[in-house]
Amino acid sequence: MFQNNPLLSQLKEKIQQDIPKRQGIVKATDKGYGFLETDKGKRFFIPPNEMKKVLHGDRINAFIRENGDKSSAEPNQLKSSEIDTFVARLVMQQGKVSIKANNPLIKGFFKIQGGQKLKENGYQDGDWVSVKLLKHALNEGKGFLVEVAEKIADANDPFAYRLITVATHKLPNKAPEFNHPWQVIDPELERQDLTKLPFFTIDGINTQDMDDALYIESNENGWLLTVAISDPSAYVPEDSEMDAEAKRRGFTLYLPNFNVPMLPRDLSDSLCSLKEGEKRATLCCQIEINHDGEIIGETKFFAAWMKSHYRLNYCDVSNYLENESENTNQWKPNRQLSEQLHTLSAATLKRLAWRTANNVVFKNQPDYTLKLNNKGEVYEVLCEPRRTANRLVEESMIAANICAGQYLTKHKQQGVFNVHSGFASDRLNKAVELLAEYQIESDVETLSSLAGYTKMRQQTALLNNCYLDHRLRKLLAYADTKSTPQEHFTMGVESYATWTSPIRKYGDLLNHRLIKSILLETDDVHISEEIGAQLNEARKSQRLAERDVNNLLYSQYLKDQVQSQWRFKAEIFDIIKAGVRVRIQENGATFFIPASLLCKDPKEAKQITCDRELGRVIVAEQTEMQLGDIIDVMLNNIKVETGQLIGRLADPLVVPE
Repeated sequence: MFQNNPLLSQLKEKIQQDIPKRQGIVKATDKGYGFLETDKGKRFFIPPNEMKKVLHGDRINAFIRENGDKSSAEPNQLKSSEIDTFVARLVMQQGKVSIKANNPLIKGFFKIQGGQKLKENGYQDGDWVSVKLLKHALNEGKGFLVEVAEKIADANDPFAYRLITVATHKLPNKAPEFNHPWQVIDPELERQDLTKLPFFTIDGINTQDMDDALYIESNENGWLLTVAISDPSAYVPEDSEMDAEAKRRGFTLYLPNFNVPMLPRDLSDSLCSLKEGEKRATLCCQIEINHDGEIIGETKFFAAWMKSHYRLNYCDVSNYLENESENTNQWKPNRQLSEQLHTLSAATLKRLAWRTANNVVFKNQPDYTLKLNNKGEVYEVLCEPRRTANRLVEESMIAANICAGQYLTKHKQQGVFNVHSGFASDRLNKAVELLAEYQIESDVETLSSLAGYTKMRQQTALLNNCYLDHRLRKLLAYADTKSTPQEHFTMGVESYATWTSPIRKYGDLLNHRLIKSILLETDDVHISEEIGAQLNEARKSQRLAERDVNNLLYSQYLKDQVQSQWRFKAEIFDIIKAGVRVRIQENGATFFIPASLLCKDPKEAKQITCDRELGRVIVAEQTEMQLGDIIDVMLNNIKVETGQLIGRLADPLVVPE
């Protein structure tokens, strides 16, 4: 009777016109409720029953309902949704089929189109699937309609978490495959024959995609270092389907005991890998380094055929150079290789000293390797400090990339450049004020210049102050990738273009093509202005995938330590209003310590101030902890759905009465 009454419809429309409205983004929580965040920074509570109409990240219009001094948002109109597909687990019980999203922020009533046919098609309870959103609840008013697009992993697959993670971040889960005749596509490029020179590679023991080899000799000026880099651009045609796929991927994805290459495996792990004793197409540069460690003259780039004479690993080389006379049972090189390693070691030490005095050098951080069993579980975490052999390779690659930046700047004024502008423009004044506290005089103009920033970093390095280093790091702008040369402040160089990992990085592959176009004196290679943003986005997705997998594996590995009395040594690397983030020194895991677990009684947490800007935890106007501090922590609990490790202080803060 009232259903199609035009008067009631008009009355309803008039009432709605009088209700305040706001547009914003839906921010869900794992508790069921959420918030509407408007473009002007205001937040309105969305109750659980209303959250069933929307998804995390939706842009919506909403009515703002007032209830006394509280207000809440009632979703009314969908403007856009950033979720079109998501990963979920199938639940098949008592003849009914439903799904549970892997993301705890995605909740709602999901009706599955064709759900009753899934069992006939081989799907089982607990299988992981990719789900496509067909209809949105806010548009239809009857919940969400979805369909199962494909199976991601079987319910009993012990390594399902890998596939779930890459699917969540829309990354490929296997190597690209192309039926392609592997022939050199640039026969017009003259290649020198360096197969007789005793090049060597230094990599991890299990590395398959070896893309750099080294050869060095002394001369009257100092040293002549030849860096040979695998040349996949000799096999991957520009603008081919294979090239487009490599561009889409951007990088090889590395997860514990698992990688997804950017290029087909018969290229990355075979034809382009610098395997011992195999003739390979390479792009090379010869770098002259004087006795002080400075690169002198103009670096020579050229194409070549080379052959790795020795496949070495970091551990053997480090043990040999660090303990040469101590252990008769350890690996030892022959006379020819021994001379190469000692020569490279001497040049590396001088090169590092020169960069320390003239550029910016990062502090060494250990690598953490998660060892997995056949059930996909971590049974050991190796903490591997950066040792002598790592420095040999790193300094050689940094030198080669600096030279490539100069070479592409001089000849092309384009390429794929890693750039960094130093401090964010809106944080320069804060940087000046902070430095003044440590008697380092500066100003905005000076810190905005490469020379001024480099000098400042050299001054702060002498202080060896971890707290200051952390504070300064939080004032930095984000690193970027550009198609034209720009300065790289945090390296302390005028330009930096990586080309030493073309098997693993699409930007390096592009730089190979540009360098070869200079050698051939052609002008047929151009770098899109959009390539930087595309590579940045691809790298961001990969880092999120790496984070998610590591969180899960660490949570499994440490689950037996929950509520134990085991004390971990940890470094504070972030302080936010809600608490403290720390990194465990022995295994690399990160714990979040809420403010309520910084003291014995959670009720006392209100008297603790976690100051994000100062990077300090303050009690009664006294600094109790700060960024860079090494503290003892314990594992309190694990948030299973997110893999977040929640810690507590082993020695709680004392809050005065």
